[in-house]
Amino acid sequence: MSDEVLTPEFDINGNGSHGNSSHRNISQTNNAEEINLSSSTPGTGAKIIGKVASPPHKESTSEEFHFWVRRDELVEKTQIVRTESHVGGKVINFYAIVEEVYRQSRKKDIGEEFDAFDGDVDYKPEFRSEGVTFATATILRTEPPVLAPPLEQSSVFLGDENDARRAYRADEIDNSLAVGSIKNGGSAIAGPGMIDLDYLLGINGGHMNVNGVAGRGTKSSFLLFVIYQLLRKARRRAEEYPSDPNPLIVVPIILNVKGYDLFHINRWSNKYKPEEHRTDWQILGVEEPRPFENASFFAPQIPSGDTAVTTGCRSKVQSYSWSLSNIIEKGLFSYLFADDDSVNDNFRALVLDLEAHLTDEKLEKDGSVTRSLRSQSSNLPRTFQELLDWVSDKGNRDQLSPDHHRATWSKLRRKLFLLVNEANGILRRNDQKGNPLDLGKRQTTDPMVVDLNALTRIPSLQRFVVATILQQLINERTGTNRVEGLVYLIALDELNRFAPRGSKDPITRLIETVAAEMRSQGIILLGAQQQASKVSEKVIENASIRVIGRSGSLELSQSIWRFLSKSNQRKAAELTVSEKMVIQDNEPMHVRVPLPPWAMNPQEATGNPAIDVEATSVEEDDDDIATF
Repeated sequence: MSDEVLTPEFDINGNGSHGNSSHRNISQTNNAEEINLSSSTPGTGAKIIGKVASPPHKESTSEEFHFWVRRDELVEKTQIVRTESHVGGKVINFYAIVEEVYRQSRKKDIGEEFDAFDGDVDYKPEFRSEGVTFATATILRTEPPVLAPPLEQSSVFLGDENDARRAYRADEIDNSLAVGSIKNGGSAIAGPGMIDLDYLLGINGGHMNVNGVAGRGTKSSFLLFVIYQLLRKARRRAEEYPSDPNPLIVVPIILNVKGYDLFHINRWSNKYKPEEHRTDWQILGVEEPRPFENASFFAPQIPSGDTAVTTGCRSKVQSYSWSLSNIIEKGLFSYLFADDDSVNDNFRALVLDLEAHLTDEKLEKDGSVTRSLRSQSSNLPRTFQELLDWVSDKGNRDQLSPDHHRATWSKLRRKLFLLVNEANGILRRNDQKGNPLDLGKRQTTDPMVVDLNALTRIPSLQRFVVATILQQLINERTGTNRVEGLVYLIALDELNRFAPRGSKDPITRLIETVAAEMRSQGIILLGAQQQASKVSEKVIENASIRVIGRSGSLELSQSIWRFLSKSNQRKAAELTVSEKMVIQDNEPMHVRVPLPPWAMNPQEATGNPAIDVEATSVEEDDDDIATF
């Protein structure tokens, strides 16, 4: 690498010499490019850390530039920097993020390095040969907007909070939400990092997706933090503008996929130390963070009673289940048989034919259609057990179309047999009434946590519950009783399980429909997974805001991450549990997320559930969350 890349003999004040003085004669090149070479710009306090350099093989472009660093300055990857150039009669500010920092010796090869010490680690050479530190920076924004590089010898300043705000265009966001503190190097920060809610809540875009490895990726922790911030914003807006014709009403629904750790988020965490962690929250405008005091919890009903399965939660846990009548009334029958290996035309036709045979439809005066389980014939089933018996009786098959093959009937009977026997509890085997989930709230509430962990042995039932919730919300938002400003937030981890890439089953298509079409109706998917490459492309690509926690190197090598630079891919594989890369424009924003005050597992939980005595509703939150 050429020595001229780094202008190595200059100090920050321009003193010293170089092999070719023509490279440093500023006054003879351009009087307009008159640069103050002191350590800061008078009157601004901005700190100069180096100078732009653009020698051969290190040319500046409209997307990135290089700069050498003063000898006494520490420059770090992910720092925000700013440089100012006079180009075409204009003063242009370039805001950038340090992509990588390099150190270059003056020696031509390792042999010269060895010879300088004669191979003796204790030897101290009489003359010290100074190396050069330089960095590559990716341009985030220019003011005014130009598609041109900065000029060489332009001063490079260490960015402050205002520079970071402008670099990530927070000054252009009218409806913002703080999602962490912007990292300005290894440990320094540069104020709150903002996302544009118009691109999260459906106005100009919608949905958020988080990728990260189990545990250290802290995917659900981040989603719960975002939900906390959204709830806080909705409540503050309601207090300040009670008559606002365009209110923000937030209803979070969190699907608990693994374990029961999230059934304690209404309790304080013994890891949260106010004197140590409160400052991180205050940077984001939150003075006293608290647990989700009014979260509500739901879990599958036990087979032999009305109560929910045991979760270890100290608060009330409401049970949920469906009878055959509930399934027919809500149009959910086909979702019971939505496994990918079951989806073929013959099987689907039989399922739809059977559903139609079991259903009575009535047109109401307002134009809506109500559905009910057909009951005029005593031969028709009223429970799941009776349905299994009905399907098993070959004499009943002539009541449906004769086109259905015997093998298709046998397949339906086998699947129904497994459902009736394995799902007894959530599907009421002998009961004509169930206790279906009703999550269609119309006022801002703390999260409602719906457990899927108890259904781990039957993945098809986990997917069924997700489908029932989404279908209910679609009906709520597209019906005649639509509420202005109402936003449902659906937090769902393990997306690869519910909407796998390449799958065409009804539940995958339903989730794809939500991702592609329902943001405008106020249904927002907050999805997460370990490997985005294994999730439906429609679901990932329709997420306007993408977030990366610590992710595996193999996953980051997949084509879905090709938009990340090699440097950012390496950084994503090294993120700590409190760090995230937030992508709402082209370049990731590196943020640090505060430690939550709510417990993430029973070992962390201390005391009884926190209670908000002024609350008007009782609700709860659950998510598959790893602790920071």
